Amino acid sequence: MASTRVHFQAEIEDFRSGLVEMASLVLAQVERGVAAWEDVDRTAAAEVVAGDELVDQRCVELDQKVFNLQLLEAPVASDLRLLHVGLIAVIALERVGDLAVAIANAATSVRPEGADTTIQALISRMSAHAVDVLAHAVQAIARGDVELGEQARADAAAVRRMLDTVVQALARTTSDDPDTRAWGAAAVLVARHLERVANNGAELGGRVRFLVTGEPFTRTVS
Repeated sequence: MASTRVHFQAEIEDFRSGLVEMASLVLAQVERGVAAWEDVDRTAAAEVVAGDELVDQRCVELDQKVFNLQLLEAPVASDLRLLHVGLIAVIALERVGDLAVAIANAATSVRPEGADTTIQALISRMSAHAVDVLAHAVQAIARGDVELGEQARADAAAVRRMLDTVVQALARTTSDDPDTRAWGAAAVLVARHLERVANNGAELGGRVRFLVTGEPFTRTVS
C-alpha cells in the first residue's frame, strides 16, 4: 500500500511539473506573438500559429493524466483539489495559447508604416506584465503558495489599467492614414488579448487558496 502511495505522489509531482512546462510553452508563444506583431513579421507569426499544435498536444496529455489519476488511483481531498485546479489551469493555458495565435495573426493585418511607437511601447510593457501574472499564478498552483496566487490576482488589475491607457491613447489619434488606422485597430485587439492573458492568470491565482485550504473560490467581477 505504501509503495502505491509513493507511486501516486510521484505521478502528482509529474503533473505539477507538466503544468509548469506547459505554462512556459504557452507564455513563450505569447511573447513570440507580440514580437511578431511589433515587427510585422509574418514568418514569425506563422511559427506561432504552427506552435499551437504542441500547446494543444500538451493540453490533451495533461487532461489524460488528470483523468487517470482520478479514476485509477486513490486521491485524498488535497490531491483532488490539486487535480481540479490543475485541470482548470490546463484549460486556461490552452485558451491563452489561442490568444497568442490571435496576437500573431494581427501581424498579417498591418503595415510597419502605421505603427505608433509610443503606443507600441505601452503594449510591450503590458505584455511583460501579463506574462508575469500568468507565470506567477501557475507557479503558485504548483507550489501551493497562496500569497503568490493573491499577488498574481492583484497584479492583473495593473494590466487592466494599462489596457485603458492604450485605448485612451488610440482614441486621441486623429490620423486619416489607412495604415495608421489599421495599425490602431490591431493594437486594440492585441491589448485586449493581453488583458485576457492576465485575467486568466488572475482567476488561477484566486483558486490557489481553495487548493491549499478548501475555501470556496469567489470570482472577482471586473
